[in-house]
Amino acid sequence: MASKSRRGWVWAVLLALAVGLPFLDKPFHVDDPVVLAVARQVRVDPWRPFAGHLNWGGEPDALFTVTTNPPLVSYYLAPFLGAFGEREVPLHAAMLIFPLILALSVVSLSWRFAGGSAWPLLLVMLSPAVVVSGNLMRDVPAAALSAAALALFVTGVDRRHAGLLFAGSLAAGLAMLTKYSAAALIVPAVAYLGLRREWRLAWSLLPAAVVLGLWCLENLATAHQVHLAMLWQTQGDPASWLKRFWPLWPALGASLLIAPALLAAQTAARRWWVVLMALAAGVLVPLGAGWYFHQSPGWQFTLWSALGAALLVVVCAGLPSRISNLKSQFLGPSPSDSAFLLAWALSLLAFSVFCVPFQAIRHFLPALVPLALLAGGQLAAHPGRWLAGLAGALVLAQGGLAFASGIADCQYADAYRRYAAEAGRRYRGQQVWFAGHWGWQEYASRQGFHLISIDDPVPPAGSLVILPDRVHQSALPAAWEPLLQPVTVRAYRTRLPLRTMDGARHAGFYSLGGLQVPFAFTRDPVLEVFRVFRVGEGP
Repeated sequence: MASKSRRGWVWAVLLALAVGLPFLDKPFHVDDPVVLAVARQVRVDPWRPFAGHLNWGGEPDALFTVTTNPPLVSYYLAPFLGAFGEREVPLHAAMLIFPLILALSVVSLSWRFAGGSAWPLLLVMLSPAVVVSGNLMRDVPAAALSAAALALFVTGVDRRHAGLLFAGSLAAGLAMLTKYSAAALIVPAVAYLGLRREWRLAWSLLPAAVVLGLWCLENLATAHQVHLAMLWQTQGDPASWLKRFWPLWPALGASLLIAPALLAAQTAARRWWVVLMALAAGVLVPLGAGWYFHQSPGWQFTLWSALGAALLVVVCAGLPSRISNLKSQFLGPSPSDSAFLLAWALSLLAFSVFCVPFQAIRHFLPALVPLALLAGGQLAAHPGRWLAGLAGALVLAQGGLAFASGIADCQYADAYRRYAAEAGRRYRGQQVWFAGHWGWQEYASRQGFHLISIDDPVPPAGSLVILPDRVHQSALPAAWEPLLQPVTVRAYRTRLPLRTMDGARHAGFYSLGGLQVPFAFTRDPVLEVFRVFRVGEGP
């Protein structure tokens, strides 16, 4: 048993390195510049991490209002900025600690909830949601700290060990200082106390509350308002939750491809009602999304959403029979364990639907851990080798898709890094203005280009303006548009027929809307198009 346990830890380390090492030189991407901006401010004044400013929506604004997450990752990265500068490889190397924590936590949880099965580790670490998210953003760190918190908490409750309970609660507090969504951990924590009838250990939830409370007091002392409360007031119309409900399904299905193996296990157990429910959900979800958005869903949306709906039905459908003690039909963990894992997963999925302004894989990434534990428990409980072969093939396909998506995301991000360097050489000594955020903003600013603000006056005649087609950007000042004269167009292409972001078209890994999917297969070779204009003389 000890040697098997050691092998689990070794595999966890190897998978964490396999996920992170190939992408150490990944360009800064999407919200990475926000994390870097807060880290720079931490180095200036560690007591006021949100005191700086950043143009992230069309005009310079306080970091307090720009960033939507607390600053723990920026605090962590600040010393590395001081030691190695703002370079990709050292900073991504520093972030490797988080996939390592995630992998080790999944192994620990698998021993408790899936009989030590390797399936949960493989499903989580080889998920496109994890591989593509290897940025400086807070998503993998929050998932890692959340998993570690519940692994420690569960062990502490089982053993009635005060030290482990305190460590788990502290880790939960750190997760909340990474992403506010980690506050949803209170639901599975309370559920576990109730299912284990250990209410006297409820004191162990206090350290997490104290950590978050101290952060809120810091906000009041430095900004005279609570950051979390400000975000809640501006998060958007809660009535638009259906806009976030339908994109959840393809995001879930594209993150875990194991649903066909789970359906096969249910078929072998002759639980036909589960199979029929899963198949019905796989048909109804894409149809419902098409009806809601008044558009026929494409094959990619249909495929991923069908897989996501089937996955959730299969992992949830066993719970009623387990509660009814129909043990001859069991597959997977015990009733109380299943209830805990479902409370964990569903609380995070609900948060991503009801409590955020838009849907994205990153919003429910921590939910992959309990879902993988439920799926892994079902697979481990089935003795058939044919099922193991099917599950193995699906995991290999998922891993291949994950790394292909990771490469596609790197290529897309690299288009901005490469063009910024190219434009810096070509237009050296000239005044250059640009629109667009994400990694493009970071690299263009390093070349000395000026980011356009919505209230900027028209620049001098002869100045250059660079406008990318697909990156997120604010509106161009109205007075500029009549004066812009086309100079040249530069397109970046790839042979890889996969995209993680392609403007408002099909793929939206970092922001899902309508009938978009997290990553899309396409025949369009274009990654990004940069259009250069010269400012002409005014009337």
